[in-house]
Amino acid sequence: MGGDVQVVVTVIKVALIIGLIVVGLMAPMGTTANYATSHPAPGGVVGFFAALVAVLWAYDGWNNVSMVSSEIENPKRNLPLSLIAGTLLVMVLYLLANAAYFYVLTASEVAASDRVPSEMMRHIFGPGAASVVAIGAMISILAALNGSILTGSRVPYAMARDRRFFAAVARVHPEHRTPSVSILLLTVWSALLVLSGQYDQLFNYVIFASWILYGMATASVIVLRIKRPDMPRPYRALGYPVVPILFVLVAAALLVSTFIKSPRESGMGLVLIFAGIPFYHYWKKTDSAGRS
Repeated sequence: MGGDVQVVVTVIKVALIIGLIVVGLMAPMGTTANYATSHPAPGGVVGFFAALVAVLWAYDGWNNVSMVSSEIENPKRNLPLSLIAGTLLVMVLYLLANAAYFYVLTASEVAASDRVPSEMMRHIFGPGAASVVAIGAMISILAALNGSILTGSRVPYAMARDRRFFAAVARVHPEHRTPSVSILLLTVWSALLVLSGQYDQLFNYVIFASWILYGMATASVIVLRIKRPDMPRPYRALGYPVVPILFVLVAAALLVSTFIKSPRESGMGLVLIFAGIPFYHYWKKTDSAGRS
């Protein structure tokens, strides 16, 4: 049921984005001259990476399908295809959307607005059109939340199943066959986090913590190919070893610059990660005692 809802909402979301792109690129007041405009952005390299955090937040979620890999048919084939095709599709949609925004708005107008799609629609159809974009944004947020909860809930569920978390979280709903306790737990925890800070603080927490894990996961590709060359590898990393090394270096630069720019939010992200270490060792010790 949840998967069907996610498909429907995602289709609507993509259709709305495509509609926005078409409207922007066909706007009579649009001009390609806007692509040559610029706006001063202070901060240098640190400022660039600070802006990149918000961009990466928009793209984050590309990896969610890996959390439900045990529920995918023929994952050796379909998981890499889903990751690559999904990421490419999002890139195309986002780049076309930005092309539409800048076709209607100058760089200074984009920089001055917190809601660029609404500003573009206001330029084309007037103030009332911004409300239409707000409705579309709500649908987009619903799709993102639904997808994140459905996929993210598989992580606590898998931890509990491996005896590294509360045993109740491993329960599967008898009718819907979903990790219902894990879904409820993640929903409540997400709501508490939303109430704990502002939007920009929260995405700094998430991106900083996430990119530590992304960098470690990518570095593990290199480590495992050296230490375990005999492991089966149904998917070859494109451009290995150059691409993984570049990814790790960019991730490191992003983390350092984010810590310099937002030390409080970055520190909170680290606290959230390290807070799990004593709990992990507790459940590991409990599991070992139970097996002996």
